[in-house]
Amino acid sequence: MKSIINLLKRQYFDWRTWNYLYQDMKKQTKKLGTFKSEPKSMSIPYLNKPGITFSMDDSFRVNDWYTYGKELFGFYDVKVSFNINAFHHYDGQREHSQSEIDMLLDLQSNGHEIAHHGFMHEDAVKYSEEFGLKKWIENEIEELFDWMEKRSHSKTGERFKRPVTFVYPKFSYNEKTLKEIVPKYFKVARGHRKGNNLTPNNHSGFAPSICIDSHYLANPKNIKKVLKYVKNSGGNLVLTCHSILPDDVEWGDFGWEMDEHAKRWRVSPKVIQVIINEAKNLELEFYTTAEIAGVATFIDRNFERIVRNLLSMESNQFIQISDLISIKELDLSNQGISNLDGIQYFLGLERLNLSNNNISDFRLLERLPSLKVVNIDNQSSKKQ
Repeated sequence: MKSIINLLKRQYFDWRTWNYLYQDMKKQTKKLGTFKSEPKSMSIPYLNKPGITFSMDDSFRVNDWYTYGKELFGFYDVKVSFNINAFHHYDGQREHSQSEIDMLLDLQSNGHEIAHHGFMHEDAVKYSEEFGLKKWIENEIEELFDWMEKRSHSKTGERFKRPVTFVYPKFSYNEKTLKEIVPKYFKVARGHRKGNNLTPNNHSGFAPSICIDSHYLANPKNIKKVLKYVKNSGGNLVLTCHSILPDDVEWGDFGWEMDEHAKRWRVSPKVIQVIINEAKNLELEFYTTAEIAGVATFIDRNFERIVRNLLSMESNQFIQISDLISIKELDLSNQGISNLDGIQYFLGLERLNLSNNNISDFRLLERLPSLKVVNIDNQSSKKQ
């Protein structure tokens, strides 16, 4: 009887929390002003179409991201921002192994973002107050950039993209740290709840998020009103979570010594699937945080170099998706390109020349609604 009462209490408090959140978002949006919601016929991904982002923190969880998330999210379907450090929090405080790096890069090759979460996951506010902003930048920001640049996939040789977005460890943020990293290092820095919890397209600066780990969201039905509000607002919602684990998986199965607080940060694949289904029913777009920031990224550095030359952009500048959508013709022949990641942003592309490259996977071409003519002759290998 006691367990039933506790369950009913939990269900009630969960419903009340999310209903309050929904009402507060409406109030804050009225106060701050809403985003422009375009008619359905005019809604264009990356420019003005509302959507959601799943943002997953702490890369010691990469095994469950990969095991329970890879198939769930699919290939460039439900795109996720996986926010990484360089080490494993609980397995001897070691740096990530090559197998873990391979898993992260495999997730990147499926269309997901690998974002910056601090080299050692230090609290940005506390660390910068104790050691100074310069040391925080050197030890937490620049150190992870360097670490990622030196890593590659053991089989494919693919490397990490340079991160576009930063995620504050432990949600700890202030304006001083934000000004130090945006826009010099990142286009967006993500934290926890703030304002109406919505982020416009092509955003720069702080991006809020709502946590959906199980201790925040017990019943995924309670988020449906919030998702409908996102649809009507014209903005975007970032949903933060940590481990993806079925309810019957115990932390003891991993052999790590974890404190009870850390064990709370997990969400079931079933909960994520309910959210995915509802978002698809509402025709919301699925974005990475970099895409909400309006930034195009590329796995293949030869491809990125050609785009930068085309736009006359320096290597330290963010490539804006809005600059790519209107391009109608693109010649990428004889450029040693092996990966088409990034081509999905050329939504207005009509003619494409890919001849004499090393491309084996052409699936992303199916995402170009205006493409009429494509030349893929003389690839070193082909996979239809």
